[in-house]
Amino acid sequence: MEIIPTTIGSYPRPDWFKDYLRRLDGLQKESVKEIEKNKYMDVLTEILDEQKNSGIKLFTDGQLIWQDFLCHLCTKIEGFEMSGLIRYFDNNVYYRMPVAKEKLKRKTDIIVGEFKLAHKIQPEIKAIISCFTIAELSKDEFYRDKKEFVLDVADIMNREVKNLVEAGARYIQVDEPSLLYAEKEDLQIAKEAMEVIKKGIKAKFFLATYFRDAEKIFPEILDFPVDVLGLDFVEGYEKNLELLREYKIEKEIQAGIVDGRTTKMEKKDQVGEKVNSITEVIDSDILYVTPNTGLEFLPYSKASEKLKVMCDSIMKK
Repeated sequence: MEIIPTTIGSYPRPDWFKDYLRRLDGLQKESVKEIEKNKYMDVLTEILDEQKNSGIKLFTDGQLIWQDFLCHLCTKIEGFEMSGLIRYFDNNVYYRMPVAKEKLKRKTDIIVGEFKLAHKIQPEIKAIISCFTIAELSKDEFYRDKKEFVLDVADIMNREVKNLVEAGARYIQVDEPSLLYAEKEDLQIAKEAMEVIKKGIKAKFFLATYFRDAEKIFPEILDFPVDVLGLDFVEGYEKNLELLREYKIEKEIQAGIVDGRTTKMEKKDQVGEKVNSITEVIDSDILYVTPNTGLEFLPYSKASEKLKVMCDSIMKK
């Protein structure tokens, strides 16, 4: 079995880049256009080198200018207005709540520009989008119908992914932590949304869940049209392992095996044992391993250390 170490999304900013953003009159910067390109390329190069030197093989751009986690995507969609700060799941961080004020439209690229710059440095980049979760994190003052709301977001993301693929993207990760809290009828909406996002696209699709186990969404999640299913094996290790044993899963698995929300370092042998337990119950030829969440919750100096522990634990597998 091939085990591919990857990252799941965000990466902490180096201190010099945080200082640079502050000098640009605060941290609410929403596009690369407002940041000197050479500065942005410098920080991209630095964090991609950090990932590579830690042993990562499939990268993310670190979402270094995302101020609202997944809701950064909404700042580029016409029809959304950004409102007050709301807590992001059970983390000690906050995001500006998007409010749908009118019918949503994609008038410009959302993350294509960011992707192109990262792709110049490191071709093996996952592009990160979301759909159901950003609808769940938003307030709807226009649609009054969840399915219509979610499917409009999905249509926008489909057009964005088409442009990402044209720009060289081969891996598309759809982040959907809100699925783990969804009711059964919402899972059907999310599945239809995923079908819309993927329509006409030739790329490898990852579906990433995190912050808890996936018991609530099984077996429905197995019918989602994705190639790789991402599960949290930190917050939901025992239950997710049980789910893998119980169901015949034909999809590849992306396993979150180290904790992206604490500076406490795992021991390599313990992480290795966790990987062994996962490989024993899956049938696919590829396993992706990753931190269970984005790494922005960690201090910059700890992120690469966490990745190195993870990568070193699988070197002899």
